[in-house]
Amino acid sequence: MITTEPHRPARTVPLPRRNHHGGHSPAWLLAQAAQLSWEIHSILTLIHGARLNLTEELSLQYETTQALMNAAHAGVLVEARLPLAPSWSSGVPRPRSVFAQAREAGSDPQSVLPEMIVPAKPAIPAEHLQALIEASRPDPFPHAQCAGVNLKGARCAKRIFTGIGAAHCHVHLTSAEQQRREQLRAAREQVRQAEEDAVESQQITLAHEWIDRYGRRPHRVELPTLPPRPHQITLAHPDAPASTDQPHPIITAYESGWLPLCPRAGEIIRVFLDTPRATAEEIAVHAAAQTPSRWSDAEQWLDSSIWDGIQPPLEHLPVTGEAPDLDEYPGIYTLRLQMISDERTWNHWESGFYALVQACGHPAVETMADLVAFWQHVGILTQTQGAPSSSPTGPQLMISATTRSPWRVLHAMGRPQTPHALMQAVRFLTQAAVPWDREISPSEVFDLARIAI
Repeated sequence: MITTEPHRPARTVPLPRRNHHGGHSPAWLLAQAAQLSWEIHSILTLIHGARLNLTEELSLQYETTQALMNAAHAGVLVEARLPLAPSWSSGVPRPRSVFAQAREAGSDPQSVLPEMIVPAKPAIPAEHLQALIEASRPDPFPHAQCAGVNLKGARCAKRIFTGIGAAHCHVHLTSAEQQRREQLRAAREQVRQAEEDAVESQQITLAHEWIDRYGRRPHRVELPTLPPRPHQITLAHPDAPASTDQPHPIITAYESGWLPLCPRAGEIIRVFLDTPRATAEEIAVHAAAQTPSRWSDAEQWLDSSIWDGIQPPLEHLPVTGEAPDLDEYPGIYTLRLQMISDERTWNHWESGFYALVQACGHPAVETMADLVAFWQHVGILTQTQGAPSSSPTGPQLMISATTRSPWRVLHAMGRPQTPHALMQAVRFLTQAAVPWDREISPSEVFDLARIAI
């Protein structure tokens, strides 16, 4: 006969990432998979009902999460060297078999839990819990029969209303018992709402972590959200003055077609969403403060490469044939094609942008300080009027209200001594689908490139 030991609190086992052979620990990988599955379920719960009904997805994801948690728990039992009964099969045991082996050997599976799987319960305000305790009354006999009588004079056969110390069912409650019932309902509703708010806050925090983890890919160029256009109001009275609203300068810069061409343009534009004018040093201070994990100070941001953070990964796969076992793995061929495509796209962007800079008659742009100077050269940034032309940190700059398109700048600054760069810049703008300038026809720009050649 197996005797059970008194209940002891479960201990969490911090799993090593490597096993004794130096490989990845299966139990640790299972724990991470279960944790990620729980996060996915939390994200789906957060967005459920927002334009999509995810009831089926939530049900399937919940089953998957429970299965992975059980698998991770079984892996912990094995890793923790918990006494297990001999396996009755020659193959690798299933998670439920591990639990059965543990119970057969007299071990309590719930005494050992994997670390980082069970999410922490959200905290409930103490005042709500205290109100629930005060509204709850012990019942003399939880399943006692109601002390009331029915219309025929016979004793009511229903059970008492539990939780408030009543002697009657919900039909025969006295006024005092009804008041205690309403207090209990209100206290339970407060606790339920507090739990929902805490879980929602937990899910929103997780969503922000996901955006930081997955939503900012190093190879993707991100531009800030456009400011809203001023509303165009039609005035009915002919004597009313006309509206003088002008588009926001940043909208003008967007519509000019410059920003998608310039790497890391969003870091500069975000500064001017917060402040209308700033020196080059102040731009660097604001931009570095946006991502303190990348830049420690303004000088480091100014000296950083314009391609920092958006280059394709440097860890290339080995050449086909060097690792036959890797080449035979499903999906490696598709991965190779994707990496080659991404690298070609980035190389095309890099060479095209350098050709555009050269064709505009500006020195090479390598750092963010060079990019700020290039923006001044082409008229995206201009010095403020009426402000001191020089200061300890340089002249103050602002987004130009009349940013010229790349086509117009290229037509005005294109130099005959760089025909190859001029033609390559024209090709770069064409393939990037930069909008044509209304005042410059495509033939004029192409003719300029042909004359240069």
